[in-house]
Amino acid sequence: MIEGCFKADYSTPAPYVEGYVEVSRLGAAGPALFHLDTGADFTTLHRSDMRDLGITPDLLGPQRFLVRGVGGVIPYAKEPAVVWLFDSGASAWRSFSVMLDLYAGEEEEEEIPSLLGLDVLNRCRCVLNASADSALLEPVLVDEASGAVYYRPPSGGWASASPFPSALRP
Repeated sequence: MIEGCFKADYSTPAPYVEGYVEVSRLGAAGPALFHLDTGADFTTLHRSDMRDLGITPDLLGPQRFLVRGVGGVIPYAKEPAVVWLFDSGASAWRSFSVMLDLYAGEEEEEEIPSLLGLDVLNRCRCVLNASADSALLEPVLVDEASGAVYYRPPSGGWASASPFPSALRP
């Protein structure tokens, strides 16, 4: 189970999980705090997490695009990345390969949190309970041969499939 909590940054508490992101082309890797956002199609990295990873807009590729959302119209660039989330039930890191949207503007009017979007959330069973301060993600494993969906690792392998990200190795 990947465990998160609720933060009251705005008027309504919102679910968050801590993770680790690697953007290989930029040589950037490190921790990030993700808001679980079912309204976001893609996982995004915003200004504060980018700053912590040493990523600036001038390092991003030349192809930029605009996304219209609750925060207004925001410029992004895409980079292949891996998002790692710790599964405490399996004592293992789960990896999610994504095309990460990185904030490509100069300044944000307000700090917008990084978002864990549907590209990751659709690969998990999500249980959100603000009154219990609990946000749980359970990675789903689909057996290609049978079409069976596992919410818990089958014995003998899946639980140990993901290695620790290199920077977090003991």
